[in-house]
Amino acid sequence: MSSDQTAFTPNPAIERELESQIEPWLAHMRWRADFDAWKRKRLWQENYQRDALAEIARYASIQNARVLDLGAGMGGFAVAMQRAGARIDALDYNFAYCEIARTRARRYNLNLAALVGAGEALPFAAQSFDVATCWDVLEHVQTPRRLLSEIARVLTDNGVAFLTVINRYALVDPHYHLRFVNYIPRSLGEKYIALRQRTKDSPLRDKQKLSEMHYYTYDGFAKFAAACGFQILDLNQSKSRFQKYPRAVGDALYYAWRAWGMGTYRLVLQKIEGAP
Repeated sequence: MSSDQTAFTPNPAIERELESQIEPWLAHMRWRADFDAWKRKRLWQENYQRDALAEIARYASIQNARVLDLGAGMGGFAVAMQRAGARIDALDYNFAYCEIARTRARRYNLNLAALVGAGEALPFAAQSFDVATCWDVLEHVQTPRRLLSEIARVLTDNGVAFLTVINRYALVDPHYHLRFVNYIPRSLGEKYIALRQRTKDSPLRDKQKLSEMHYYTYDGFAKFAAACGFQILDLNQSKSRFQKYPRAVGDALYYAWRAWGMGTYRLVLQKIEGAP
């Protein structure tokens, strides 16, 4: 278990309830070589959020911040933020995930507001939040442009959003864990995924097939975000392994890796002044 876990006294009834709620949503990923460790992390997601909280703290205050965790999944990040002092609303399209998130919060005697809803139609007033997070969601939604527009609407003028975006040319696909599948036509890629028995036959209602998901190049997403009223900042670059080289060399290597290898972009979105 991660050292991020702070001491608390487990309630056996809550622990059993949480495990029984989570178990059905993991079965479709049993092909993972690290399934047991991955399952353990799903059970204790809130204890693996140190890096994410540190990223947010660089750009926004967490204590008493009004935060929207959009696509909150099983609630690990939302609960970690709530424990850190944020006033957080969690929203997910999957009713069962919202129940899991609330049970996770009860581990720590917390009452988490976990709502069922779609990111393209947020049930919140304009400028309701200082921070919005959207981890591992964009690729699965129906309409990415509508999602970003809604995030812009509910953020304050000085608010920031944190977003992950899958690289269209990821060397190892983040969902199927296969090399080079993003370098071939989608129709062939899906046949290869089926051949390797990596198809996600899950009960999730979001987009799961490779041809359905929304992947972007870095520059392509930057233009797309600008059209939705945001400028983007790259969270990965400052942690790049290429920083050990002279700056010009390190930057060149990093940009090449970002274009043709990186799996997931981690981004900060800031509103463009004067954007509608």
